[in-house]
Amino acid sequence: MSRVSVLFELQQTDSKIDSHLNSIANLEKSLADTSTVDAVRQATAEAEGQLVTARSSLRELEADAAKQETHANELESKLYGGQVKGQKEMAAAQHEIETFRQRKKDTDDRSVEAMVALETAEAGFKAAKARQASIEAEWEKALGAYREELKRLQVELEVARGEREKRLKMVMPPDVPVYEKLRQQRQGVAVSEVMMGKLCSKCRVELPMAKQRDIKGGNTLVNCPSCGRILFHKF
Repeated sequence: MSRVSVLFELQQTDSKIDSHLNSIANLEKSLADTSTVDAVRQATAEAEGQLVTARSSLRELEADAAKQETHANELESKLYGGQVKGQKEMAAAQHEIETFRQRKKDTDDRSVEAMVALETAEAGFKAAKARQASIEAEWEKALGAYREELKRLQVELEVARGEREKRLKMVMPPDVPVYEKLRQQRQGVAVSEVMMGKLCSKCRVELPMAKQRDIKGGNTLVNCPSCGRILFHKF
């Protein structure tokens, strides 16, 4: 293999490693991201809170109605049992009875509204629970797929790292720091393949005739005049 082709093969392996590292980082991020499940669980908790409030409101109204009915009945018993004396006292008692009856009617009307609100809250909680179950099932399925993919990539990454060590030994020692520096400067790509015998595949700049001639041997490091990458010509 020529001096430059060895670097190109090393570049191919390094690009594979970079791709796998990026994919692994994304998978690990996805595995750690619980925002979707957290959101649906929060929605269910809120729906449950609304249900508890609706039940409590209805119970309070029913208790108030029962008290109002009891007070009205007690006053009627006193009034018609002769315990209330005098026209003025009797009129006041009758007025109070009517007041309690009206309050109970108002409370009963509010109770009907509270029953409707309770039914709505129950339906909302049921729907939220169903949605949570569905989202959690999908999430668990996705997690399984992520873990399997992560395992596969980690195995392939170790293989690629082993390949890199072998390829690195084939590179001329003076070329290693040049290659590594270019990798740092050019987003991980130090070697660019020449297209159609005259174009840098990375920056798409047409190479001068002198450069085109120089790269054909493959034993001299020729840099792209535009992006500075090492040029590789495949024959």
